Amino acid sequence: MDMKNESGFQTKPRKKIKFDPRNLIILAMGISLAVLGVKTSELDKALTEDEEYISAEASRVFEYYGEKDVINLADPTYGDTWLAALSDVPRHEMDFDNVRLENGFKNYYIDGVKANTTGIDVSYHQGDIDWEAVKADGVDFAMLRLGYRGYESGQINVDERFHEYADGALGAGLDIGVYFYSQAVTPEEAVEEAEAVLNEIGDYEIMYPVVFDWEIVGDESARTNVVSADVLNECAAAFCNRIARGGHIPMVYSVKKMALTKFDMSRLAGFDFWLAEYRDIPEYPYYFTMWQYASDGHVNGIEGEVDLNMSLVDYSEVKR
Repeated sequence: MDMKNESGFQTKPRKKIKFDPRNLIILAMGISLAVLGVKTSELDKALTEDEEYISAEASRVFEYYGEKDVINLADPTYGDTWLAALSDVPRHEMDFDNVRLENGFKNYYIDGVKANTTGIDVSYHQGDIDWEAVKADGVDFAMLRLGYRGYESGQINVDERFHEYADGALGAGLDIGVYFYSQAVTPEEAVEEAEAVLNEIGDYEIMYPVVFDWEIVGDESARTNVVSADVLNECAAAFCNRIARGGHIPMVYSVKKMALTKFDMSRLAGFDFWLAEYRDIPEYPYYFTMWQYASDGHVNGIEGEVDLNMSLVDYSEVKR
């Protein structure tokens, strides 16, 4: 039926437009794509501007070419986890079928020839030590705790038995190295620790490495709880560089998990590494020169348990 409007013109009735919800979806998609295009353009611009920074930070290159490139970790929260191995850190080439347990110590053989020296590490907790008996039991070297920084006070302390142990071990014909239990929170503090170590070493003949031993305390009051991974790596490098300038061989000590998740071994690969992993076969895949394989060892001359180590380098023969 025809209808007239207010001006008197004849008009045809308007057709009703049927609403299709698909039209709304298409419209929304169009708007989203337009916004995404703007954001992508902005991101491309940002990446271009930050290209130098990104390339500098991307020091880790992951390559998957073998079974050893997956590192398993047992995490208390997530259970069995894995990490991709770093391709810019040298791998160890140990054949653990050639590790033998002999007289309570682990020894590594290459072509039937023993390829390690045998050591212990001690602090004042070991009490009185008969170093002659230790030497006679087959120990070649001892890593002595020189001192530590208090995790609450930040004060540097000398191990109360360090000088006694150093005199005793050297007098018995053992080679010695030293380690410092660090709780540095800045590279400057790490250098301060290294200076204290060099000052305390004095005229001792230190044939084995001088070690940076930074550990997580797990106490709410520990000042190191706020130390980032980046700062920790700067501390390790600062300590080791100062030790090297002092004429000694620097080394970093760590348990496997911390070495794989807290330290950046890409940055620290230039320093010798002392691995702590109490297993028959270590899961740590990278090159190490010293292996702390037991914390419950027994050696003549020491009451109670003591850490046992093998060194794949005879540091007494290393040219300074």
